[in-house]
Amino acid sequence: MKIIHRYILKEMRMPIIFGISLFTFIFLIDIMVQMMENIIVKGVSLLDVVRILSFYLPPILSQTIPMGFFLGVMITYSKLTSTSESTAMNSMGMSLNSIIKPTFMLALGITAFVFFLQESIIPNSFVKLQQLTLKIAYEKPAFQLKENMYIDEVDDYSIYIDKVGGDGSAENILIFKKEKDNSFPTVLTAKKAMWKDAAMILEDAEFYNLNPDGSEKLRGEFSRQKIPINSFFENVKMKVSEIETMSVRQLLKESKDKDDEEKLPYIVEMNKKLAIPLSAIMLGILGVLFSVGHHRSGKGVSYGISLGVIFLYIASLNVGVVMANRGKISPFIGIWTPNFVLLGLTIYMYLLKKRRG
Repeated sequence: MKIIHRYILKEMRMPIIFGISLFTFIFLIDIMVQMMENIIVKGVSLLDVVRILSFYLPPILSQTIPMGFFLGVMITYSKLTSTSESTAMNSMGMSLNSIIKPTFMLALGITAFVFFLQESIIPNSFVKLQQLTLKIAYEKPAFQLKENMYIDEVDDYSIYIDKVGGDGSAENILIFKKEKDNSFPTVLTAKKAMWKDAAMILEDAEFYNLNPDGSEKLRGEFSRQKIPINSFFENVKMKVSEIETMSVRQLLKESKDKDDEEKLPYIVEMNKKLAIPLSAIMLGILGVLFSVGHHRSGKGVSYGISLGVIFLYIASLNVGVVMANRGKISPFIGIWTPNFVLLGLTIYMYLLKKRRG
């Protein structure tokens, strides 16, 4: 039996790698498009882009590993069924439990690995991602800029950018500077702006000061003006939120002294970090049960079933997360219901296969 179990594990290796790679690529598409824009338009180096993607990978892998594992299991056992190898195993006296055993053991290992990712690797990768994006933001501020972008509350300034140039400059700038002794801000316009040493340098600019009644008080123009805006570089936006990258230990610590409303997102995230890794166990067993005994099912059927199950799982999980964050339902019900549905389906399929022999 051990030889057959080792054979099944060997056969699962490449399909699981393929499944994880497929789902990871799907999750990375949005980030990769943005990174290509950063290379082509904003001048970020390819090495920095690769490093950014590598730091984004751990949070994504914590979600895609259970999904890819499910697809890999289905492909493997569908192949064993189509080549009559599973029939041969039955004729040798292998029970359904014995056929499932290598997948179950591997699922336990995968669950433990995802927990390790969440508790150790992801928090560290987020710190490094913050450091790298902050470094790039200081070196190439256009990394954060988009056309028709409005930036509010940057120190005492609010900034509107019409266009972003390929050299990292911005064109057609409109700036409002808050004045403590006046209800009307100072208005600045500039044809071009560059960033250097944590400051915005305006070229061909004009400014307007207004009286408390809104009438023009003073007008002027200058060819070059430097405006320090340190906070613009300190608030770099990323595709993952800080709470998503915390370990369960960190989430417990951060939520300890908060009231019920402030604590809710932390409780939701804690439940997610427990539920998603454990889903690998149900998905792995379910992959075997869906595949064994269906002689006409091939890779196409495996893809269809696995994608359908994964889509329903993700959709129901996301709905549960949204409703739990809004306080409509408890975090436990919102997050764990998809897992309980998977568990119920797994038990049903297992009993059905056992009854059919």
